[in-house]
Amino acid sequence: MSTIKQWSKNRNIVHELIRKNIKTQYRNSILGVFWSVLNPLLNMLVMWLVFSQFFGQNDPLYPIYLLAGNIIFQFLRSSTTMSMTSIVNNRGLLTKVKIDQYLFPLSSTLSSLVNFGFSFLSLLIIMLFMQLIGGYSLFGYQILGILLMLPAFLLFQYGISLFLSAIYVFCRDIQHLYTVFLTLWTYITPVFFKLDRLDVNSFAYKILKLNPMYYFLTYFRDSVYNMCYLGGGMASWKMLGLLYLLGLVSIAIGYAVYLPLKKKFINYI
Repeated sequence: MSTIKQWSKNRNIVHELIRKNIKTQYRNSILGVFWSVLNPLLNMLVMWLVFSQFFGQNDPLYPIYLLAGNIIFQFLRSSTTMSMTSIVNNRGLLTKVKIDQYLFPLSSTLSSLVNFGFSFLSLLIIMLFMQLIGGYSLFGYQILGILLMLPAFLLFQYGISLFLSAIYVFCRDIQHLYTVFLTLWTYITPVFFKLDRLDVNSFAYKILKLNPMYYFLTYFRDSVYNMCYLGGGMASWKMLGLLYLLGLVSIAIGYAVYLPLKKKFINYI
């Protein structure tokens, strides 16, 4: 019974933390939630103007390819960046109330899921626009594959968030290092370029295949862009299994770093 009560208590805490995170994010914002839909569209437009001549010359559906990659990577970026400082930013609550520290990066990860939902709406808008204007058949049951992918992606992000939030308590400089790392990670992930531009025997291609985000982007695009452009069935079950494996490995690494350090948090926050 105590376990059930603890789970119910933690669920309520996470719910309140998510509400707090979302309210804080949109405080003093004139556009509010609407910005979460508009922002990825504007980013896609800028990137399309810059990169279309280099990477999407012969692809009329390149905006969908670009936006699909961008919102997935932005999901990772916002989730892990927000989670990294979540324990330290809630030092006041931790010193007054007995609360499990892991709930803070968890609530930040789930808060980013809400923003991802709005960003995904912008992708649906572009797909509908392309269907009406270009005559493509862009909507099918394959898009439901995204629902199967999301738990694996949340596990993957949460593992990174646990790692970062634990290290940040002791070393605040990791925030700047992670910003640089995210820039590097963006450029070695096929957010705006396509694999057919790379030689399969090249060093760049081999590095790309070692990048976990390559597999998440591939599955996500298989559920929207590739389905739109090529047709076909549901994205690969084998790929989905790999995504869950990546998520579990990330969680294992995150907890391996978090658990030995958590008892010392109160002395450093």
